[in-house]
Amino acid sequence: MNILTSFLTKIQTFNLLIVTKGELKSPIKENGNKPAYSLTHETQYYDSFTYKSEIRVLKDMALIDLLSLDEIRLRRELDQLKKLKERFKLVWTNFHEHYSELRAEYPRSYIFSIRLQYMFIVNNLQADHADIYIGDEFVESLNDSLKIRDKFLSELVNEIEEILNPRETFEEWKAKQKSQREQEDEPEQNNTTPNVPVKIPYNPEAGLPKFNEVARKDFLKLLKDYFLESQYSQLSALINNGTPPDTQMIFNGQGNQLADAFKQLYEANLIVGCNKTELEKWIIKYFLYNNKGNTSEYTEGWISTIISSDKNVCKSPILDVVTKDKVLSLVPTVRNKKNNKY
Repeated sequence: MNILTSFLTKIQTFNLLIVTKGELKSPIKENGNKPAYSLTHETQYYDSFTYKSEIRVLKDMALIDLLSLDEIRLRRELDQLKKLKERFKLVWTNFHEHYSELRAEYPRSYIFSIRLQYMFIVNNLQADHADIYIGDEFVESLNDSLKIRDKFLSELVNEIEEILNPRETFEEWKAKQKSQREQEDEPEQNNTTPNVPVKIPYNPEAGLPKFNEVARKDFLKLLKDYFLESQYSQLSALINNGTPPDTQMIFNGQGNQLADAFKQLYEANLIVGCNKTELEKWIIKYFLYNNKGNTSEYTEGWISTIISSDKNVCKSPILDVVTKDKVLSLVPTVRNKKNNKY
């Protein structure tokens, strides 16, 4: 289990670097000799190209480690991994509470405010009163690094759950039903064969969001400015007919804006056929977002704190669901002029 230990240690350890402010990628270079935190080496952007790959390889090898366990021990390991997932959700809640896409500089106590040092190992962390610059580049890097860790932890948990509870395809289910009917036609078999509970077959359509026919036209109209024309047709097919896109579609805006839009529709019953967890997984599967020029992924913990929590409210939503004469309608919000990128 050494590789599993290495994987868990790596995703729970943050190695902060202290550089001069002038060394940051940020365009703000005033007072360039001032010390600043950096975490770009633990992301997939800038000059760091191996960190994500290293964690992915460790995750794959950790799964091989786990396959050597019997079912009881494997379930115990799964329980521990789920506890770690809950810790990631908690740090995401704290992150969103103190995050602002419009802020260039954060308080010196920022890391302590989100309790990062309480949740994980944070190497080279200085006292909260130390005069070390924390800018948007560090916070975005922390966001990216957390997402990588969260992503592969979630993948490992999902893979273990699939091993312990394999889904039965519809074809397998039909074959089993046919076999049972043949046994029922043989009286002798009926006397010797115990009753086997019928398993519900895996249905790929179950748990998929279904959009209100009236609202989806307005919803697609609101989203048009946020997607490339080449992807907008695929978005329309997904929303209207449930047709999966060829590739993940990129939302050109803040990730929480799209998540908040889906959340508002869900809570207004304009999206049905799924629960919030299923909606979150659907978004993760089909959408990316453009974060300041970098294409970013959604992760389970990150998006759960937006959709399944009432604590983190999107500060710059792209729409509001309003009721007039008992009729629901979607209204675009006025974009914040400070956020001139979108």
